[in-house]
Order: sequence, then C-alpha cells, then structure tokens
Amino acid sequence: MTSIPAIKTAISALKIEQRVERDVKAGIPEVDRRNHTESEESLRAYVVREVIGRVHENRQTELDKELADRSEVDIRQLFQEMKNIDSLVEKKVGGRLANLIGGLKRSAQDYSAVRMDLEIFRHRNGLTREAVYPESKLLHYSVIFFIVILETLLNAFFLSKGSELGLVGGFFQAFIIALINLGLAAFMAFSLRNCFHQNLARKTFSAVLLSAVVTLSIVFVLGVGHYREALEQDPFTASQLAINSLRATPLAIEDFNSWVMMVVSVIALALLSAKFFVVDDRYPGYTAVTRRMRNLQKSWAESFEDAIEGVNEVVDELHELLAEKEKTLRAQFIQFKASIERSEEIHRHYQEDIVKAQTLLDELIRYYQSYSARMMNRRAAYFGELLRFELDKIPRLNTTGLEQHQRDLSVFEELMAELDQVYDQGIATVNQRCDEIQQSLSALVEKLELDHGLRRA
Repeated sequence: MTSIPAIKTAISALKIEQRVERDVKAGIPEVDRRNHTESEESLRAYVVREVIGRVHENRQTELDKELADRSEVDIRQLFQEMKNIDSLVEKKVGGRLANLIGGLKRSAQDYSAVRMDLEIFRHRNGLTREAVYPESKLLHYSVIFFIVILETLLNAFFLSKGSELGLVGGFFQAFIIALINLGLAAFMAFSLRNCFHQNLARKTFSAVLLSAVVTLSIVFVLGVGHYREALEQDPFTASQLAINSLRATPLAIEDFNSWVMMVVSVIALALLSAKFFVVDDRYPGYTAVTRRMRNLQKSWAESFEDAIEGVNEVVDELHELLAEKEKTLRAQFIQFKASIERSEEIHRHYQEDIVKAQTLLDELIRYYQSYSARMMNRRAAYFGELLRFELDKIPRLNTTGLEQHQRDLSVFEELMAELDQVYDQGIATVNQRCDEIQQSLSALVEKLELDHGLRRA
C-alpha cells in the first residue's frame, strides 16, 4: 500500500528548493502578497493527486477485495438447507432405498425359486433327509493332490531302476500312472454315487459302469505290475513284454517290488475313489441343488444386513454433511464479521491518511515559505492561514457494499443464535427417518418371506 511519504522525501520529490529559487528570480512571492503563490497551490494539488490519490486507490482496492470475499458467502443458503433437512434426507435416501428394496425383492425371489427346486428334487427322488457333504471342498482336493504326489514319488522310485532316463524318467512314468488312477477313481466314485439313484435304469447302468471301471482298474494295476517286472528284463521292449505277460498269466508276477508298486497303486486308487465319493452327498445331484439353496439363503440373510448397513451409511453421510455445513456456516460468519471489521478499519485508516496528508502539506508550505524568506533575505510577507484541502474534491471511498453487509451482519447474528437448535433438530430428523426406514425394511422382509413361503405365518 502507498503510504504518506516523509517530509524530506516529499521535499526532494517535489524539488521545492529549485522551485523556490525559480520563484525568487521571478520576484515571487511579493512583499505585500495576500494570497498563496502558484507554487504553493501546486503543492496542494500534488499532494491531493499523487499522495492522497494513490492512497485512495490502494484503500479502495482493499475495500473491493473484502467486498468480493463477503459476497461469496452463502450463509442464508446453508442455514436454509439445514432447516430443510427433510428434503435433503429424501434426496439422499430415496434412490438408495429404491435400490435396497429392489435388491431384497430379487434376493427373495431367487431364494424362493431355488428352495422350491430343492423341494421338488427331494419329492421326485424320495429324499427325506438333509444332504450330507463338507462345507468346503478345499481340504478334500488338497488331500487328493497329496495322494497323487505321494503315489508319484513312491512309484518313481520303483520305475527309475529300469527307466532309460533314470529317476527323471521314472518320475514322469509314475506321474502318468497317478493321473490314470485319478481318472479311474473319479469314474468309480461317479458310478458308485449313481448306484444310489432311485431310477432303476440309471441304477442298473451305474452298477454295470462301476463293474467295468473296477475291472479296468484291476487290469490296469496288474498291467503296471507286469510293466515294472518287464523293465528289469529289457527296458526297450518292456511295454510289449508286459502286455504279453498280462494276457498269458495275469497273476504271474514274481518281482517283490512290482507287487509293492501294485499295492501302492491299489491303495491310492481306493483313497482317491473314497475322497471323490465323500466330497458330495451320496445321492447324485443332491449336493449341487442344496449348495445353491444354502448360498442363496445366506445371500438373503446378508441382503437384509446389507440393506440396514446401507441405511446406516446414508445416515452417517447425512450426519457428516450436517456437521460440515454447520462448520462451514460458522467459519463463513466469522470471516464475514472479520471482513466487515477490516473494511471499517480501512475506512478509518483512510481518514487518518487524509489528516496525515494535511500535516504533510502544512510542512511543505512552511518549508516553502521559510526557504523563500531565506533566499530573499527577509521575512516572508504572508503569514496567513496555511493551505487546507478542499474536502469536497478529495476522493471518497465507495462503501455502499459495506453498508449493506453491515445490515446483513445483524441478520446473520440472529441466524447464528438459532444454529445450535437447527443443527440438533436436523440430527434428530435424520435419526428418526433412519429408524422409520429400518422398520419399513424389517416389515418388508417379513412380508417377502411370507409371500414367498420362506417362513410360516
């Protein structure tokens, strides 16, 4: 901000001494003068134009900035929004509530449909018991994986002695044998499970299939034993020798390691078949439909919890929104009031600047008269009143906006006196609406369960 310059600075800037010397040479001021000289009048014009004018410009800029900052506040709007919290609640909750209700209805329909499928499945298949199966298949499949790896490692030891690639070749041959046993075990478990089906044709076909798979498994295990024995004789023709020996004398295996390998394969095949069988209920298809029903039952229970949680989230958002509005409103009021005080202070400082400028002008005139008297070697002829500012020609600060905002401040103070009450009412309204929504959701869940036969009346 441009401030009032010091007297020495002003004398130097105005070049008063050069001006006096020029006036003295021209015979100015006269001995019997009655008015101020042109130079003295120009000093007043300079101070008004260069000093007060710049000070006014900077003070007005500060006032305009404060006015612009105050014009951006929306205290009335924020206060009205807090009073009209009902509309804000409906706006926030309306769309969310419609989605929650739609989700509950879809979940109830899906749960009811699959529950009906389960009842139809039980009726058609004469089932009166609950399905028996493990909740998680992870442990069962982990055991199956462990059995396959263990069988592979054990058989790799027996096959590595006769393999061309040693332990690596034996490992790959053993792994292939383990995979074949895994497939045979899966078919065996599938056939055994279908033997419990009430349909006679399906049960008969499954029994025949089970017999075939068991027979194939026995032949395969014997073939593995013959192959292991043939490796000892000639690794290059072991496959052909094993097939010929299996055809001619299936049980004629004389090598102990081959028998051990066969026992390992039989045990692995039996364990794999058992694990595949118990991973689902013994009645085919019962586990799948039961799992779907239980998953949707869990989803139905979670959908209600999610709906309540969704309502609580909306309430938390509204609480945070109200708190933020209340905080913003108080901050804006404080800033608004402080801005008015700064504007009044700027206006007061400008009046003080005018007084300081008048003092500066007085000092400049005195210096001009004193210096001219010394130059003319006599006392100055004029000792009248010093030049005064013409107040009507001094620029005034524009305070129209300030006056309006001073009137607004009294209104805002009344609003702030009511703010705590309005805030408490808003929180109470939100909580009440939350309770109403939760009660309506509970009633809706009961109605949906009764309508879709999910509970007894």
